[in-house]
Amino acid sequence: MTPNDLYAFLSDKRLVDLIERVKISDDFLDVVSLTETQHSDMLAWCLHPNEGHGQGDAVIKDFLIAAYDAGQETNKFANKIFFETWTPGKIRTSSFGSAFIAREFSLTTADTRRGRLDLFLIDPGNKIIVTIENKAGASLTETQLSDYYAAVSQQISNRRVFSDYQFAYIVVDRDLADYPEEHLKSLGNKWALLDYGWLEASANRARLHLERNNEAAQLLMAYCQKQTGWQSPNEKQVNELAAELASQHEAVVEAIRLQRKVQPTEWTPTTFGDQTGELLLFIQQNRQLCDHLVQSRGIASVRVGLRKILPQVKHDEVEYSRTWLRFATAEMESLMADGYWPIFLNVRRDTQSDEANTRFTIRLIWVTDQFHKDNCDVEALRQHMAKVFPGLDKFGGSEYRRLVLASKLNTADAISKTRQFAAEIDNAIAAARKSGIVRG
Repeated sequence: MTPNDLYAFLSDKRLVDLIERVKISDDFLDVVSLTETQHSDMLAWCLHPNEGHGQGDAVIKDFLIAAYDAGQETNKFANKIFFETWTPGKIRTSSFGSAFIAREFSLTTADTRRGRLDLFLIDPGNKIIVTIENKAGASLTETQLSDYYAAVSQQISNRRVFSDYQFAYIVVDRDLADYPEEHLKSLGNKWALLDYGWLEASANRARLHLERNNEAAQLLMAYCQKQTGWQSPNEKQVNELAAELASQHEAVVEAIRLQRKVQPTEWTPTTFGDQTGELLLFIQQNRQLCDHLVQSRGIASVRVGLRKILPQVKHDEVEYSRTWLRFATAEMESLMADGYWPIFLNVRRDTQSDEANTRFTIRLIWVTDQFHKDNCDVEALRQHMAKVFPGLDKFGGSEYRRLVLASKLNTADAISKTRQFAAEIDNAIAAARKSGIVRG
């Protein structure tokens, strides 16, 4: 980074706008990162019907209905009897007012280690126990899930007091959408698998409560929105400005990434002898803004790279944030009804990758309800495209299909692979049009 690099960055009018916009936040989760235990605490608070969020048992209903839907695709064993009784109709019309969250059950797994599952939703009135494993960080494994299932079956469900209870087993994993198809298959059929998307309904309900001046809903809304990727208009502006600055001032943002690690206890009289010392003070005074810039660097680079090699994309319509972008080509848009893209590509920065070694995952997203049904045989097109993208034909009953195409990619490979997949999708749609699967 040269002095001219730094001063061009500090003189950029967009930086002034970003500094002010970063200050606009009433969401405490913008400045606090939750640990895995704290995530479980928050999830327990959301699910408890008698807590102060004011939603009663509505969050439980959202959760169980999402698990029912997930179970239709991924669970044919342990939860089968539970969800034959607890259908969406029964869940939505029942009361779970007597439910509570327990975290005191410790278990001994098959290798004799003492373990503790995250949460148990217990409802004595309806005689149900839902075992919840809340993952944040390490990937799931079939061995772990099988051990937990066996431990619950042997040490809890066999207790006489629970002899007439029905049991369900549910995993909540923020990174579930990034698991390759083979990994999902390897997890077995004992647990329903959810990401955090089911919290969107709770966030929407909390926003309505806030409009009716129920201030107690603020915390629940903030948590649910943060986990589902919802962005306020201001946050969208922050992400856009950060991405633009990160791509325009790459040398400065790289220097910010390195200098953020320098603590005041490491300063010396020579620390402030050049432009690096000036940058160091800027970082200390604008820590959150600098975090936004560093996080935006990876996606910004991908976005700039795709703009150069994908002329068939309307780049002003590419949607993006600090950690992801998504787009559709003109060929993909041609299948659209009046709503949203029916097929699009999503590039996501792996949140667990090191900042100096950023990695990306590319997914094909298929949204059945958004196809123009009069111009397309949707199921025939799915089967046709599954020849190019194996696994797309799985979970045919799902309206929203996320297929991982590649993962653990560096920036250059993410750009190259995204172009390749976009071309393959376009070619598959063109071939389907020739065969009559797509009309018009």
